[in-house]
Amino acid sequence: ICPHGFRTTTDWEETFKVFSEMNMLPIDNLHRLLSGGNPEWIPFSLDVGAIPGFSAPVQRTFIESTGTQSPQEHFGTDVRLFSLAAEFGGDDPAALHESIQPGTTFDEWGIGHLAGAEGTADRMYPPLARAASIRDVEAIPTPTIKIDVDASPIQEFHAAGYPVFGYGGSIYEWSWWLRGMENFLADLVAEPALAEAVIRKVEEHTTRLATAVARLGIDVLCFYDDAGMQSGMQVSPQVWQRFVKPAWTRVLETIRREAPAAKFFFHCCGKIDAIVPDIIDCGFDMLHPVQPECMSFEEVYRQYGRDIVITATLSSQKLLPFGSAEDVRREVRRFASAVTDRRTMLMPSNVIQPETPWENVVAFADAARELRGE
Repeated sequence: ICPHGFRTTTDWEETFKVFSEMNMLPIDNLHRLLSGGNPEWIPFSLDVGAIPGFSAPVQRTFIESTGTQSPQEHFGTDVRLFSLAAEFGGDDPAALHESIQPGTTFDEWGIGHLAGAEGTADRMYPPLARAASIRDVEAIPTPTIKIDVDASPIQEFHAAGYPVFGYGGSIYEWSWWLRGMENFLADLVAEPALAEAVIRKVEEHTTRLATAVARLGIDVLCFYDDAGMQSGMQVSPQVWQRFVKPAWTRVLETIRREAPAAKFFFHCCGKIDAIVPDIIDCGFDMLHPVQPECMSFEEVYRQYGRDIVITATLSSQKLLPFGSAEDVRREVRRFASAVTDRRTMLMPSNVIQPETPWENVVAFADAARELRGE
């Protein structure tokens, strides 16, 4: 161990030694978990599914402290990441907006993003804010997926014994990003045909993107669709069941026909107890984050732990930034004690925020690795 507790090359070699002694590789261990069995050890990741788990300031601290570039390799986490990029499918995304501020950037949908302080939420400009008809919705360019990529890292990760997580898309979240939250929520009640048109547009792209990623041989497709607040759902469970659930069911059924071995990870922040059974019905294999601020991991695990993998997440809102390193280690041990069959996966609840002490990140990784005997 280095003077500040960072792992060395020798430590990394020891990780491989531990895997060899277990007679199981991380890819096999995770597949056992996702196939309904009991894994040899509780896998862990510092990422949020397929999204890198370090905010930019934390990533800089990592590089400065360790002299390495890959948190996954350095800390010996159980998964690797590979995703496809998409870009705006039209000519000028700015033309979709009535007015924007200087410095605004655009994503693949033409949604404008005006950055605030580093690591904070930005202001968004919804390109369908002025849509008045289904024709207006259908006219917005569909993102172009960059499929001509070098996918050899996936094979290299598999050869090294690691499962690969890849980004798959969204439904509800992208829908209100496109339309604007106030407009979209109003549409769900007053203009349901318009809301359904937006959802269909998003569903088509998510299906194309996730299918393209699955065809590369990705093990776990990761979808992101925050529908909760810390006090409850953003929309009623009945509205989610009517508009969003059928779209997700269709997406997963289509992908499963193309890639029967693929597994599905679903990220949905907030207090979403009411729709956990629906998430299972859709066909998802993993649920993240079971947000610690508003949901009980033990209770959700007790009710649904045999039907879906309930991730055990350390709070990126409270524990990681404001707890001590010992608090972090204690939380990892608490999860391990609560899950005697090891049917969970350790992760941060969201991207690790800039104010998080570096020693807390190290404590999380070290405590997780101790569970597999390192």
